[in-house]
Amino acid sequence: MNENPQVNRRVTGTTGSTGATVAMGFVLGALVGAGMALLVAPGTGKDTRKRLVATGRRWSAAARSTFQNARDTASDLKQDAMSAVEAGREAFEENRKSQEPSPASRIERKV
Repeated sequence: MNENPQVNRRVTGTTGSTGATVAMGFVLGALVGAGMALLVAPGTGKDTRKRLVATGRRWSAAARSTFQNARDTASDLKQDAMSAVEAGREAFEENRKSQEPSPASRIERKV
């Protein structure tokens, strides 16, 4: 068996614990918890359905809000990264131009 973790990740397709893995665990836990609550909750079927609909709407609104916030944050990060890359490119070009010898100094070196 290969002891190199980089190779093992490529072979197995796993990269360890990621945000998506944690989120999936949270969602599955919430679903199991909701199912258990339905099994032990006193109330009529009609009341339970009403509570399920209300809870589903609340969760849906919360998920939309969270997703929009994540999109906004990702967009801001993308803009910041693009600005940083552009600033770095400009600084590199400026530095390169300041390091280039003038045409007159090139002629003097040849002589």
